Amino acid sequence: MFKYQNPSNIIFETGILENHKKLKDLIGDGDYCIFTYSDDVFKQYTNQIIKALGEPKLIVNNILPNPDYKNLKEICKSFTEKCKGIKFAIALGGGSVIDTAKFLVLGKGNFENTVNYLEKRTKDFEPTDIDLISIPTTAGTGSELTCWATIWDEENQKKHSLIHPSLFSKLSIFDSKLTLSLPKKITIETSLDAMSHSFESIWNVNSNPVSNIHAINSINLILKNLPKLINNLGDINLREEIMRASMFAGLAFSNTKTAISHSISYPITLKYKVPHGIACSFTLPIILKSVQGLDQTCDKNLKELFPNFENAPKELENFFTSLKVSTNFKDYIGNANDWDLIVKDAFSGERGKNFIGNYKKVLEAQEYLGY
Repeated sequence: MFKYQNPSNIIFETGILENHKKLKDLIGDGDYCIFTYSDDVFKQYTNQIIKALGEPKLIVNNILPNPDYKNLKEICKSFTEKCKGIKFAIALGGGSVIDTAKFLVLGKGNFENTVNYLEKRTKDFEPTDIDLISIPTTAGTGSELTCWATIWDEENQKKHSLIHPSLFSKLSIFDSKLTLSLPKKITIETSLDAMSHSFESIWNVNSNPVSNIHAINSINLILKNLPKLINNLGDINLREEIMRASMFAGLAFSNTKTAISHSISYPITLKYKVPHGIACSFTLPIILKSVQGLDQTCDKNLKELFPNFENAPKELENFFTSLKVSTNFKDYIGNANDWDLIVKDAFSGERGKNFIGNYKKVLEAQEYLGY
């Protein structure tokens, strides 16, 4: 017995943002706001939306790379002043934009109420009646297809997961043309984030046949296309393949959540400032090695990706090498004692408990790979 659910309406069409009539027909009428970044390219994308839908009540563009309490409190003030009674919110950007929009939409700008729900996990929080429309501009976040958001409290060195069933996007619009402006570094980081989402949904206690199909599709697309894309960033066909991989990854982990690699990544991002896409993915060869032979279903799924299953960790390591991304924790942490503490603590975290493996096997995998 298994269950799978994802209520988001998905539109996958390259160039749709420039088709103002179609965009208007899809989204409809009503007061709205836009969450996005302040860069010139996002101003261009925002203008396309305005041409299709008319002027928004508010454009929020002072969004940080990792949504933090301090920044969110600022945004809440302008949101409560100008966005009362809005029908929908458009999140145009990467994971930070979509997660910020989720925080604001759920509490309708009431910072204290949303933080209270986030930290105390009260169960009687009202569903939001503001529709969320997500237009990802990176191929990796997955947030457009989940009902949760990652929120940071940097002052207290904490990471929180905002979870509410009303935070699924009503509409998720995938326009691969929006990823053409991404530089190589961000292209790699976001794609590896998607890959991590997919692997993490396979070696997961919540995995199911549907999520596994999506995860395998996603990983295959990334393994095949990412090394080619980083040498030809303007290839729209490759961009579409990676965007498709990101969509499949979102459909996979939206039902399983992530696991140990993400649990390990949070302090690495907070303390060592390693970008999330790298922090949550460089451990994948170690974790893959650690789960080999632990679970028949997991092995079966991984063998579809790596027919030479015994050599799978090395093959994945070689893939990272082709991207010039290190899989050795010493290049990120430096101190082996700190690393051991991070890994050990990760198993007690919420995401660590989703993992089918164990601490001992991870240590053995590290040794096998020579770290």
